[in-house]
Amino acid sequence: MTATATERHSGDELAHPWPADRYEVRCDRDNPFAGSRDRYHFAKNAVDSAKALERAGLARRVLVVRLEDERVIYDRVGQVDLPPEAW
Repeated sequence: MTATATERHSGDELAHPWPADRYEVRCDRDNPFAGSRDRYHFAKNAVDSAKALERAGLARRVLVVRLEDERVIYDRVGQVDLPPEAW
């Protein structure tokens, strides 16, 4: 479970122990369900989650995006599957 932006804000207190999220899994789902976005700190966890969603048939399309530069690192439909060293 990742911390939300509100949970990360700590004012003048100690820094929050959760690392910043760096990857996002974006899902397109069939109607009447809306799409979803989940954030992960580690690329491996994000890609594993995306592949599990596809195997379970829970989404039409699943992308993993590196938030830093909006680069897609995994998209089976778009035939993008970067090797781990490029994540």
